[in-house]
Amino acid sequence: GVSGHVQGKGSVKLFLPHLYVGVQHSQQGVGVRTVSKLKEGVTRGKVRFDLRTTSAQMEGGVYGLN
Repeated sequence: GVSGHVQGKGSVKLFLPHLYVGVQHSQQGVGVRTVSKLKEGVTRGKVRFDLRTTSAQMEGGVYGLN
C-alpha cells in the first residue's frame, strides 16, 4: 500500500455550517424541504442522481464570462 502524512486542518465544526447550507441549496434545487422528503423522493423514484466525471463537470461549466 501507499503511506503518507495528512496535515490536520482544524475542527470539522467549522466546516459543518458550510455543508449544511450546501445541502439546503441542493434540496431547494430539487424541490424538497427536508432530508426525509428527499429520501422519500429517492425511494419513490421522483428524485434521481447522476454520476458525472470530472471531465463532464468541466465540460458542463460556464464559458466565456471572463
